[in-house]
Amino acid sequence: MRSSTLAQDQDARWIAPGGGYRKRTVCHDETYQTVRLQASGVDPSHYGAIAESGLFGLDCFDSMVDAGCNIDGYVFLSQTYRLIRAPSVGEKLEIDGYVRDLAETSRGQVANEIYRFSDSEGRVCLESELTGLLALPHGVTAEGAPALPRREAQPADGWEMIQEKHVTPDDVRLFSQDVGNEVHFDVEFARKHGFRAPIAQGIMSAVWLLSALYRQGSIPVRFFVDVRYLRPVFWDDYASLWVRREPDGTIGMIQSRNLDGKVTADLTVLSMTTQTGDKGV
Repeated sequence: MRSSTLAQDQDARWIAPGGGYRKRTVCHDETYQTVRLQASGVDPSHYGAIAESGLFGLDCFDSMVDAGCNIDGYVFLSQTYRLIRAPSVGEKLEIDGYVRDLAETSRGQVANEIYRFSDSEGRVCLESELTGLLALPHGVTAEGAPALPRREAQPADGWEMIQEKHVTPDDVRLFSQDVGNEVHFDVEFARKHGFRAPIAQGIMSAVWLLSALYRQGSIPVRFFVDVRYLRPVFWDDYASLWVRREPDGTIGMIQSRNLDGKVTADLTVLSMTTQTGDKGV
């Protein structure tokens, strides 16, 4: 069994590589899902009785907090979701996760973690890999550590805008109410870390991006997607959602953009299986 003890350093924020989180039971009922989908600008009716996959990223953060990790200032860099079997709203799942790697950069440590969600019969329904920066205060750098790699949006033609919204502080607070991380709530804390205002949680963007896959009349029953978080979304931002289709009409990529047209997050569909019919499980 993996240890969930934080690294021995008195100032450590995270579990050492190889360390695991306590297994916990999680369950998203209809109210939990509806509140957070609406805060993200997503119509809950897209999902019916299906538990939305992106929201399980919030349970990953709960595991971090449960283990004593200091998530204040944590900034998402990337995430994958592999849906193997869509769970139902109200279904109990067991979450199990561990830290795969901690890497030093000039802006702070980068944590890479793996999580799995299993049903009552022990079958894995969902897997997610999270990579996030444990950011140092703005202007503070770790001398001698490598810089974070530069990540540019993938250029492509043929984009179609499918939704616009304005992010609000109330939406950000509501979505992240159980997570913590003062960068989403506290103006001064956000400024201390180099942001003009509190930022929306990356999971909030992931939920919005993933919703594009459920608006096409066919229901994803399995998928593997890669999400990159490229720029902060502030809690008072304008945002637009864009899709790029493959020759057969299916969605291959999804982007969210800010008022300046810059990509804040993108999603690449690596594989997907769909079915047509009721949004019930």
